[in-house]
Amino acid sequence: MKIRTRITFISCAAVIAASLLTDAVIWMLTKRSFWNEAFVKAYQNSYLIADDFSKALDSGGNVEDEEVFLNYYFKTQWDDYNIAVRQVYTEGETQPKEIYNHTVFEVKELVELDYKPYDLLDYAYVRYEGKHYLVFKKELKDQICFYRFEDISYVWDKMEWLTVCMLMITLVVAAATLIVMAVILKRVLRPLQELNDTTKHMAAGQYDQRFQVKRQDEIGELQESFNRMAESVETRTKSLEESEAKKTLFMGNLTHELKTPMTAISGYAQTLLSVKLSEEQQEEALSYIYEECTRLERLSKKMMKLLELDRDSELEFSDTPVKVIFDAAAKSCGRTLRERQMKLEITEHGERFPMDADLMTDVVINLLDNAIWASGKGGRILLKAYGACIEVQDFGRGIPKDEQDKILEPFYMIDKSRSRRKGGAGLGLALTATIAKRHNVTLAIESEEGKGTRMILQFV
Repeated sequence: MKIRTRITFISCAAVIAASLLTDAVIWMLTKRSFWNEAFVKAYQNSYLIADDFSKALDSGGNVEDEEVFLNYYFKTQWDDYNIAVRQVYTEGETQPKEIYNHTVFEVKELVELDYKPYDLLDYAYVRYEGKHYLVFKKELKDQICFYRFEDISYVWDKMEWLTVCMLMITLVVAAATLIVMAVILKRVLRPLQELNDTTKHMAAGQYDQRFQVKRQDEIGELQESFNRMAESVETRTKSLEESEAKKTLFMGNLTHELKTPMTAISGYAQTLLSVKLSEEQQEEALSYIYEECTRLERLSKKMMKLLELDRDSELEFSDTPVKVIFDAAAKSCGRTLRERQMKLEITEHGERFPMDADLMTDVVINLLDNAIWASGKGGRILLKAYGACIEVQDFGRGIPKDEQDKILEPFYMIDKSRSRRKGGAGLGLALTATIAKRHNVTLAIESEEGKGTRMILQFV
């Protein structure tokens, strides 16, 4: 059962229950009011007749004349709801004797009723053939007992009419409640239906579904929460798709990078096994095999470091002087600098940053290495620290603007032929960007073709 139908039925049931309870209370209070009103009216009428009958007896004659008088009196003065009984002493017992009775009730039945006193009269309740009566009784002189029947059936007639009216009103209220609740719930729960439809679309892969929030209530808050969730899901999905695409590209590039040196190594190895070469040719072949193996070793180390950093493992930072990093990087790149007759100018003022010293040394080495190969022989490179920054600046060929956002991607190389010649695979800057990100360091690139490049590490 749908929640809208359930709420509608529950609301209608609650309204009906409340209405019936109210009807029951009103019915009982109204019945008591009608009963009291009918009782007082019946009592007053019976007392009036009893009093008038008592006065008529005071003016009557002997017994025989009295009985004739009473028959005449009741027939001419009042209706047929009066009974007069004389108590007669016969055979040692007092027996009731009818003087006047035109009702269907026997004197014996009247005597056996359960009478209760009320003011100057006694009364009893009797029901006969669907009619309701109050019987009033009063003892008069000369052992005469007067009985008066008052028909109060109209009280039950009123109560039946009231019951029918209440039930009709309850049914009308229930029907109105059903209609109103159905309309209101349809409008109120419409966003939930839209939410259900939207989640089905999202389950089918349509992650761009959003709500236009127009309400300020709980449903509006739910819509806002759903929009935030949908935004997160869409962002996460796109991130996973991009990551998967990068991994696919990464593996494709890796396969390509491995294929070239492996082919060369295999070719030279077959040549050494199958062809008789001079000592000089053998040394040349072995030297090439050694160089390609060294290149594969460097490639595998960088790949392993990239994979290790991508696992989001915990890094331990220590407050490290930049002089330690600069000295280690200068020593590592010293041979290449000498071979290319380049000058490295280092400037620092005792700056210290929280970092993993080994990883940050790799960053500076990679930046210096790229600066060296981007510059001509005999040039100079600036390595300096200031404020919260570390900067590597060269005065070489520069980086085209349309490629500055791409050089941090794995295996991307601007000059592929040059990179191949020096044994590169385009992983250095990708590794640098990853390490910087793990240090919460911003890597900014400022470059102009023909004038050089500035790589700036901005610490937080």
